[in-house]
Amino acid sequence: MTAMLEREVRQTTRPAAPPVPRTPGRRRHSTSGASDTVALAVWVSLLVLTALWVSNGGVQAIFTSGQTSIASIGRLTGLYASNLLLLQVLGMARIPSVERAVGQDRLAYWHRLSGMTSFYLMLAHVVLIVLAYGALDKAPFIGELWSMTLTYPGMLLAGVATVLLFGVVGLSIKAARRRVRYESWHLLHLYAYLGAGLALPHQLWTGTDFISSAWARTYWMTMYFGALGCVLLFRLGFPLWRTLRHRLRVSAVRHEAPGVTAIEVTGRSLDRLRALPGQFFVWRFKHGDGWTRGHPFSLSAAPTANRLRITVDTSGDDGARIAGLPLGTPVMIEGPYGRLTAEVRTRPKLAVFSAGVGLAPVLALLQEDAVWRDGATLVHRMSREDESIHRVDIQDLVRSADLRWFELVGPRSRSGATWLPAQLAHRRGDLAVRDLIPDIDQHDVYVCGPPAWADSLVESLRAAGVPDSAIHLEKFVW
Repeated sequence: MTAMLEREVRQTTRPAAPPVPRTPGRRRHSTSGASDTVALAVWVSLLVLTALWVSNGGVQAIFTSGQTSIASIGRLTGLYASNLLLLQVLGMARIPSVERAVGQDRLAYWHRLSGMTSFYLMLAHVVLIVLAYGALDKAPFIGELWSMTLTYPGMLLAGVATVLLFGVVGLSIKAARRRVRYESWHLLHLYAYLGAGLALPHQLWTGTDFISSAWARTYWMTMYFGALGCVLLFRLGFPLWRTLRHRLRVSAVRHEAPGVTAIEVTGRSLDRLRALPGQFFVWRFKHGDGWTRGHPFSLSAAPTANRLRITVDTSGDDGARIAGLPLGTPVMIEGPYGRLTAEVRTRPKLAVFSAGVGLAPVLALLQEDAVWRDGATLVHRMSREDESIHRVDIQDLVRSADLRWFELVGPRSRSGATWLPAQLAHRRGDLAVRDLIPDIDQHDVYVCGPPAWADSLVESLRAAGVPDSAIHLEKFVW
């Protein structure tokens, strides 16, 4: 490390001690192939949909009369909109294999992309179909829209579905999302399920591409009932079964730092959850108003057969209630989710970068790997000294294993590599990475923290020569 950087970074090293015996670790495997399979399945579904539209005369209709051509294109946009909406519902169903294969960040990106695309396609569908039927009936746009809504089978329900989806999309815009509590936004976002359900009667009763082909009916019914089954199974069935089976209760609540609380939960046979360090659950603590709202919190310690621990930023929505949970509070869980785990490792050494409570999942990961890794480095970013959390756990790792620990303290830089503190604003991000971890080429790098901080760090890691395959990322997004 350069002398200039060394003065600004606090490093803790372990005292001399006998080497820790190396024991076999958990079997690792790459999930990139599974992620590609999920992406391929999405494209195949769109290809099948296009083939069904073509087989039903969609292409021929484009080259006939004007209103028929417009109607045919309108049908296609409606089919794509419905298909993407159902794929969104499947994405929100939290299917464990999909969560593990794709990862939360990529899944959230796909969710936003498909959601906005589906919304614009739905608008195009409504406009094109109304224009086509209006031309046929020689009626103005608004008059034709009103007439179709009131007289066509299922159209009134489809209109309600459209209004619901308008609301969901409106609240998903960043400017609106900042003004809405996470719990309220999450509850309203679930209306996408209702919107998909209300659109079904209109499609089955009046949709040409639904009622004219047995293959099309089979495809759409499979998609609709498959999505419904996944939601019922993975969002309701599994969580209820696991909650009853493991009988989780709050066993300890500890203040870690201003606005940060650690919560321990005990239960029966928790090893059967097969949770891995680095993963998260959606938690519901059955105490006080609003306990039905779910919160995604990562494990902050390696799970055991009877204990789980999370570390919560209580400065946000619902934080005061969670910080004041009484011992014995029953707990409901969904999960485990996420792929910020040792399973995705490809290199012999481990480097973890965290900011704030982003330390939680990477600390759990370090605890799992403590006895077998070939070297590890922890870089933790915090704005103030009193924001340091889980120091005892980290110091235990420093003493018992080959862990190098750096703390970057101070307000964030407003220029250059903004993942660094302000006093290092003059330092190039890739050179700072190399100063902290000279042999970064031999490391898998795990990153967990706020989006802007994580994006800046990933940019520096790439500039330092770390390939995307060795960067494992989880951002605090919603």
